[in-house]
Amino acid sequence: MTDISIAVQAGGFDPGAEYTLLRQGNTSDGATAMFVGNVRDFSPTAATPGSAVETLELEHYPGMAESALEGIAREASQRWPLGRVRVIHRYGRLAAGDEIVFVGATSAHRRAALDACAFIMDFLKSRAPFWKKELVASDSAGQWVEAKKSDEAALQKW
Repeated sequence: MTDISIAVQAGGFDPGAEYTLLRQGNTSDGATAMFVGNVRDFSPTAATPGSAVETLELEHYPGMAESALEGIAREASQRWPLGRVRVIHRYGRLAAGDEIVFVGATSAHRRAALDACAFIMDFLKSRAPFWKKELVASDSAGQWVEAKKSDEAALQKW
């Protein structure tokens, strides 16, 4: 049975420390794959494309967000033989360069760990109840980030 750990939090996280926790006492898994997403300093979708992003505000539904992430991680563990899965998603006001999301997966083999990370991120982007608002210098009200067709299309490969 896969050991799954989910966190939805306002505070930051240390990707190195998360790697250490995934590996701690884990001698049966020979592969660890991780993805860390960060706030970009530009907006490809703002009224003026390429506008400098000052902050990104993330909102979520408490309880529902954790449940959705848990479900996505469980689905991954049913598709691949995983030892551990760790998903962290932040909310609140984040600055350019801040970490938003961490996905880590361990398995006996690299392909399973890599595929599980990609699967979790693809479904997280499209199915987890988080909403993003980019605040750029040219627009004090900010702009909600719309779902991208490419994110929905990414789900088709799974």
